[in-house]
Amino acid sequence: MSPELSEFLRLAPLGLVVGAFGTLVGAGGGAIMVPVLLVLLPKETPATITAISLATVFFNAYSGTVAYMRMGRVDYRLGTLFTLASLPGAVFGVLLVRQLPRNVFDPLFGVMLLSIGIFLLSNPLGSAIAHHSAHRASERRTLLGTIGSAYISVVSSLMGIGGGIIHVPFLIRVLDVPAHTATATSHFVLTFVALTATLVHVAMGEFNRGMAQTMYLAVGVMMGAPAGAAISTRIHGSLIVRLLAAALCLVGLRLLVRLLY
Repeated sequence: MSPELSEFLRLAPLGLVVGAFGTLVGAGGGAIMVPVLLVLLPKETPATITAISLATVFFNAYSGTVAYMRMGRVDYRLGTLFTLASLPGAVFGVLLVRQLPRNVFDPLFGVMLLSIGIFLLSNPLGSAIAHHSAHRASERRTLLGTIGSAYISVVSSLMGIGGGIIHVPFLIRVLDVPAHTATATSHFVLTFVALTATLVHVAMGEFNRGMAQTMYLAVGVMMGAPAGAAISTRIHGSLIVRLLAAALCLVGLRLLVRLLY
């Protein structure tokens, strides 16, 4: 078996799982992809890891967004506002990650995932507000959401996660968007934010390495994303949030424990 085929058989199934779960929870899969890549590619820089992850998030988000658009679950008004506010932060995050060494990036990422996961588990979102319409969000809250998206995009691009793990609870808690609409709208925003960040990485030469791995992962996530969107129609919004929280806690703990050895 050739090394290329072996690498494909290792990464494509991973992309399939990440794509399905990332679309299900509206997170794009970056929160799972980055810690996995940190383990699989221990010698790569944070910039290369985040470049591969963000490119994979783009393919996942694009495929998932198409599925969600067909279901009529995307809030285009909020999605457009958040996208426009997020693009400058996406560029800034890419520039910033090039300054971080691995021994700083890894614990920061682990603590961030664990903190968000614990917050979501202790404050379940979705069930108490599922009856609200996204279009009833006040102008004041919409403005707050737009400003928040700008800051979220910096962190998400810096960490290579795309931002869905922060954006989804932000949409639900701050703007009273139902969980299913929040996941779909988050994917819409992720498509453009991840694409912008990926293009910046390309321009800075980050894909001189990692292009093959990215394509193998992309094949998997584009197959998994429609499956995740279909599964989401059968799952209650609060369960989606709990699944997201549990995943964040697990990968955050895994990353922090790994630093002790």
